[in-house]
Amino acid sequence: MLDNVDKQILGLLQKNAKLTIKELAEELNLTTSPIFERIKRLEKEGVIEGYVALLNPERVGKGQVVFCNVSMPIYTKENIENFENIVRSMPQVLECYHLAGLVDYQLKVFVKDIKEYDSFLKQLAEIQIVKVHSSAVVLHDVKYSTIIQID
Repeated sequence: MLDNVDKQILGLLQKNAKLTIKELAEELNLTTSPIFERIKRLEKEGVIEGYVALLNPERVGKGQVVFCNVSMPIYTKENIENFENIVRSMPQVLECYHLAGLVDYQLKVFVKDIKEYDSFLKQLAEIQIVKVHSSAVVLHDVKYSTIIQID
């Protein structure tokens, strides 16, 4: 279980993972030792999985986001494993979700432009075990967050 201090630490780190132990301790009115120990415990327990720099996709030439819905006509364990392994190796796919419903997978794809997405679709077409169900081109972000609210 996470106590109130753990939740506060996690909230602060989600907003700014570059905060130092000293800065966290000052913010929470604690000493540095318990903050350090708590962070190490949260990392060890897998609550904190890692630290990243969030990039602006447009500034790195990947400003077009497309949600690609994929179906698997022959739904077997082997096909699922094969497809998921292939998707993990595709750098354009930043997120992939296995769904229950009309489509089997939804991929969040970051590309330079529609021309690059067309090339990506051709790459997907080479995977015999799936078919592209539909694509939704993102016009603009309404909300983007990486912060998980912890109650």
